[in-house]
Amino acid sequence: MTTKKKQDRRIGRTRKLLQNALIELLKEKPLAKIQIKEIAEVANVSRPAFYKHFETKERLLFSLIDDLFEQIHQNVFEDLEDGDAVDMHTLLTRFYQQWQLHSEEIQWVMQVENKDLLIGSLRTNVASIKQRFDEYFPPLDVAQDYEDYLIDFAAGGAYMLLKRWLENGLRESPETMATLSFMLLYNGFSPMSAKGLLPDISL
Repeated sequence: MTTKKKQDRRIGRTRKLLQNALIELLKEKPLAKIQIKEIAEVANVSRPAFYKHFETKERLLFSLIDDLFEQIHQNVFEDLEDGDAVDMHTLLTRFYQQWQLHSEEIQWVMQVENKDLLIGSLRTNVASIKQRFDEYFPPLDVAQDYEDYLIDFAAGGAYMLLKRWLENGLRESPETMATLSFMLLYNGFSPMSAKGLLPDISL
């Protein structure tokens, strides 16, 4: 094994130790009350080692979210080949299955007090997921014109849906949650519109 590969493995191992330490501490108290020295002690690394990898505990949290979503993203699309026929409901179900599998980590991350920071981090991952979805379901031109708004809406909605699902003890199946998300994405407020409660507008 080359020196670079050894270094990469060591960096990855330390990163994971710090992430696991943060999760353990989040089970006991909020992020605001967690000190960096505590994270280092639980991870069994030095404080200089912490700062070598992360500038702040918030950056550590973001790395946890990013790595988690990257793994989920890979698992959802890993056996799909370019050109494979796949429907939106199937992809959404795959995501909820992965979120269910990683529900413990997600649960503790959701406890972070600063929701703006958390949703901001989720937004980056939602944007990445949307790019992959666009490969299968090309967006309308009007959707591209307002992409930033759509991503913000999706990030906030994803946060609230996952939060509610976790608070309900994952009572609903991934398939049910996928169906609910599909209905919200494609039907939206159409029942209100049908009753004349919404104006007839277009962008």
